[in-house]
Amino acid sequence: MVLGILLLYFLGGSLISEVTKDVVVEKRGEVLAASLGSPVPFFELSDLSGRMVKITDFLGEPLIVTFWTTWNVASADQIKILDDYLAKNDEALFKIIAVSSQEDKSAVANFINRGGYKVRVLLDETGEAGEKYEARNLPTTYFIDKDGVVRGVFIGVLSEKMLVEKAERMVK
Repeated sequence: MVLGILLLYFLGGSLISEVTKDVVVEKRGEVLAASLGSPVPFFELSDLSGRMVKITDFLGEPLIVTFWTTWNVASADQIKILDDYLAKNDEALFKIIAVSSQEDKSAVANFINRGGYKVRVLLDETGEAGEKYEARNLPTTYFIDKDGVVRGVFIGVLSEKMLVEKAERMVK
């Protein structure tokens, strides 16, 4: 028992370092996941008009993807912030899509129409895209560069200021 504790004491630090070497956590809920620097996981989802949209349709331009749901207050706040940003910035440096997670099209359409939102919404009714992105806490926002590489992940509500700061870093 004592020998096991001593081994754990001496080897534990290097083992923990090895397991966590690619994971960095910053302040205020921002998580830089092990998938940073990786190509964005592929998905093809329907928008509210029924048109199929592929994540690869956005290659060549920076993209922000937010996973959200209508019943989550924080997610609803994030949609409002994204929409307000788009309303003020006709010439945004990046595209924004909001992926509704595991909800019926009619519920999402009702929420978007009721709020008068213009943000582009895609429907992940089965949750398959959310699983690929490991978007388990909503809202979760991914910053993807013009080459389709994940450059940042944020869990929680991004203020407009934070959104712009993070996106500008990604664009540079």
